[in-house]
Amino acid sequence: MSVAPRTAKTRAGKRYLENKAPKLRENTKKIMLLFGQNTTEMLKYFFRDMARVTGPHSTLLSRKKEIRPFEDQEPIEYLSQKQDASLFMFGSHNKKRPHNVVFGRTYDGQVRDMVELGLESLRPLEGFSNEGNASGSKPCIVFNGVAFEQDPVHVQLKSILIDMFRGDTVENISLEGIDHVISVTSNGKHVHIRHYRIILKKSGSKLPLVELKEIGPRSDFSVRRHMQASEDVCKLSMKQPASLKAKKKKNTEKNILGDTLGRIHMQKQNYDRLQTRKVRALKKGPIEKLHEKKDGKAPEEAVNEESSASERSTKRIRHKK
Repeated sequence: MSVAPRTAKTRAGKRYLENKAPKLRENTKKIMLLFGQNTTEMLKYFFRDMARVTGPHSTLLSRKKEIRPFEDQEPIEYLSQKQDASLFMFGSHNKKRPHNVVFGRTYDGQVRDMVELGLESLRPLEGFSNEGNASGSKPCIVFNGVAFEQDPVHVQLKSILIDMFRGDTVENISLEGIDHVISVTSNGKHVHIRHYRIILKKSGSKLPLVELKEIGPRSDFSVRRHMQASEDVCKLSMKQPASLKAKKKKNTEKNILGDTLGRIHMQKQNYDRLQTRKVRALKKGPIEKLHEKKDGKAPEEAVNEESSASERSTKRIRHKK
């Protein structure tokens, strides 16, 4: 079910294909949310809230499809290429795996990795009286628990959630631009996701007083199956173009305090000719100047100058007599 390469027939079509083509700096990753053949109301509420939290970079597909991600990835690969989405969330429900949610990523039109969670409880956005976060704002993502550093499944889930919630890639951001916090906590078997609004209040100093207020949705999951990417696919997906790599600066290093130290290579300097402060006591006489001329010129020229200087001095003496 691979998509055949398309050719543009109009200018708009050409711009559309250029936007989908690979780039040195890729576009913001899009998220595709879709349902299986059987779903529940709790899954519908959760996916609707996730579309609002990750908007405007998410697309919610309402049509149900017969898909089994861990058995056959072709339908998801076809839809991801069609929607130009490198991230996906799939929701399904059956007796063996109730309220099932699959978080996954694709690379080069193929499924890269997936993590399957079971939605155990949900309090949607409607259950909170607070206002939600602004569309397209940058969140502060916090992961609590040792499992996110040691367990391979949780490390994989952490990477996927960061890709889903990070939004646009920016170089600079103001303090007021971070308006909400996403807290992900795990005890090894269960994962809890909470959303909080950041409220900045006056504290009488330069740093404001920070308060957190829960805005929802509040969801609890249990960890189920997972599929990791192969080593070859993982290396290819994480490979960085040579043109984007930072060039190493020669003769520079950083000390313990983080200061940058540089080494400059210079030619040998003559400190006798170094310009210093002009003081009468340090003023050079005619003999010192003569020696300087001797050092700076060829030996024959120095001898000629010395003889001419001696002749001048004898003439002056004779003239005085």
